[in-house]
Amino acid sequence: MEGRTRRLVSACARLIVTAWAMAIPASGPARAGPWSVTLYGGPWTQRVVSQIVTDGNYDISGATIGLAVDRRLFRLGWGFSVEAEGQATENFDGYTFTTLGAGLGLRFDNFPWSLPTSFGAWTGPSYAINPPIEQYNTDRRQHPWLNYVSVELAVALPWDPQHWDAVLRLYHRSGAWGVYSINADEGTTVGVGLRAKF
Repeated sequence: MEGRTRRLVSACARLIVTAWAMAIPASGPARAGPWSVTLYGGPWTQRVVSQIVTDGNYDISGATIGLAVDRRLFRLGWGFSVEAEGQATENFDGYTFTTLGAGLGLRFDNFPWSLPTSFGAWTGPSYAINPPIEQYNTDRRQHPWLNYVSVELAVALPWDPQHWDAVLRLYHRSGAWGVYSINADEGTTVGVGLRAKF
């Protein structure tokens, strides 16, 4: 592992341990607060989303490790809440670059079964340090500023459902249909991880 990646993994692990320590109830079980921290990782591709969806073409370009910090801002009712998110990712094992993003999103947590489950989606601006050249797009340029979209399915872990979830998370950066760039589609990660709620 490269030194920078090792440092990022170490920092993410420390943050998860701190979140876990804060999430342990002082006396008896308690409902988790408005904060959560998600650490996830998985393969990354530079393929355009339409190629992934229509052709199933998910050529792996490298790997991603990501850390997302979410805070519930307010509840809308019917199981929906509005959340703010800050996220950092590190792509490695191929082209190495870092992204930082901040966004708003919705989470739904009122599913009709007993195991706590939630589904969330966030979007906002994302900045990449040393972004890759987009090999599958026509302009073949670097785009530091793009839009990110994250989608997460979280299922509570049975031994501590109030404070820990297993997650499946999708992270995507693109030009948002011309808002940031006409045809930029930088990449998509599909990852798994853990979410600490406190």
